[in-house]
Amino acid sequence: MSDTPPISLFEAIYSTRALRRLKPDPLPEDVLFQLLDAAIRAPSGQNAQDWRFIVVTDRDVMAKLGEWANESWSRYQPDLAEHPEKMDALPKTQRLSLRSVEYLALHLHEAPAVVVFCGRKGRHSSPGGSTFPAVQNLLLAARALGLGASIFNLPLTHAPELIETLGIPDDNQVYCLVPVGYPLDKPGPVKRKPVSKVAFRNRWGETWEHANEQPETGMEEKWLGKGE
Repeated sequence: MSDTPPISLFEAIYSTRALRRLKPDPLPEDVLFQLLDAAIRAPSGQNAQDWRFIVVTDRDVMAKLGEWANESWSRYQPDLAEHPEKMDALPKTQRLSLRSVEYLALHLHEAPAVVVFCGRKGRHSSPGGSTFPAVQNLLLAARALGLGASIFNLPLTHAPELIETLGIPDDNQVYCLVPVGYPLDKPGPVKRKPVSKVAFRNRWGETWEHANEQPETGMEEKWLGKGE
């Protein structure tokens, strides 16, 4: 298990961001197991627990995922893929996000592991609603263990080939892929719109006075120790 000092739940929540630049160092089996053991603690509609996870570490499969991601990046951002220097002129937030996506698209084949999240077709009236809580559990667990992770679905442009490669049965579907590994970048804090801008009281558009009185960074200082 990782020697990373334990952190609180709220510290994890306030500092978990998409870390897409990953070291190729292998992940110990007990670390991978902890991630999935945390994922299955999430709520599931009707307690169906129909989620299924494929932990991909096979280098041949990773090479395929990398090829598909690279191809999809070229389709998603054809101009930037051909002229990556154009990213320098973009606003900082957009530039940093796109650079990290580009990096993962070009280096996905080097990631130590990718977790493929699957679920039964037609099992729930709100598809994904019983799978993505497990995704979030895994992302928070990764943060707690000092790992980087993010949802990364560029390879799903080749979903039929992925399904065939991994032997996923016809009654299941792939919801998302989560590459995970030791990060080259640091975790949060994450910048978010303040609660007062996105939450209303009782009716849409109705001001929530208490939220308006709070700092725009919310409770970040309390949980991440800013200014101490």
